[in-house]
Amino acid sequence: MTIYILIISLVLILALVAMRLANDLKIPQLLLFMLLGVSFNFFGADFTNYAFSNQVSSLALMFIIFYGGFGTKWKMSKPVAKEAIILSFLGTISTALLTGFFVYFVFDFSLLEALLLGSIVGSTDYASVSDVLVSRHLKLKYNTDSLLELESGSNDPTAYTMVVLFVSLLQGQRVNVPILILLQVGVGLAFGFILGWLFIRLLDYLKSNEGLEVILLAAAALFTYEFTNQMGGNGYLAVYIFGIYIGNKEFIGKREVVFFFDSFTNLAQIGLFFLLGLLSDPGSIIAMIPIAFVIMLFMTIIARPASVYGLMFPF
Repeated sequence: MTIYILIISLVLILALVAMRLANDLKIPQLLLFMLLGVSFNFFGADFTNYAFSNQVSSLALMFIIFYGGFGTKWKMSKPVAKEAIILSFLGTISTALLTGFFVYFVFDFSLLEALLLGSIVGSTDYASVSDVLVSRHLKLKYNTDSLLELESGSNDPTAYTMVVLFVSLLQGQRVNVPILILLQVGVGLAFGFILGWLFIRLLDYLKSNEGLEVILLAAAALFTYEFTNQMGGNGYLAVYIFGIYIGNKEFIGKREVVFFFDSFTNLAQIGLFFLLGLLSDPGSIIAMIPIAFVIMLFMTIIARPASVYGLMFPF
């Protein structure tokens, strides 16, 4: 236990140094968090507990997405909501498919493996987008910053559903695609709104000013995520909608909630990206750099622009 406490405390201290370094160098903080995790492998970490990492990462991502929704100002996002929703759903699908087919035809991947890879990298990452927008204090023209924030916060459910689909197909399972999508999206949306409506009334009923709102909202976000998953829906979508609903209401203790989750989501991002780096094999990363670089260029120059221009042309 003692060695784990030392390691965790050291990681947190180094992560804070990385945050300052990232600001000075004008690079995303999350990249340094991931590299910090990778660096531990050079000292013989050899961490391969995927089950533990999956649980911690899912929990961290859940809170990041919840607070992303909580911080979304609907009045600012409403003018670009239609465009953001189209991009978060169809944009993610088209980017994933274009990338997947490119990988299939250019590299030695089976079709399903290539489409799975495209699905994994097809969505923009809310934590990264938010990090860049907030740390640079960017205010973009035509509500583009609001569009980016709403799109990146709501596209994870689409990518998650595609990953579930292609993993199931790779395992030889029979999947009814329309029903899978309907359950994931429909149930996720429904429970996000319903539980948001219920918990905001519970907050009004309690009318506590002792910091208990933080505990209630953390528990409510967890409940919304897991209950939706158990009902066959997409927990990430539900908790994002839940966050938007709660965040655009006024209630006692809201300032304390903001203060707490500002710090807690920073901790969640550190843990999430550090674990991703820790799970990696530096030798494999180096070997895959040429392939990854080509895929990155294709996504940056062709797949994403083609998806965005094509889908946004009517607007």
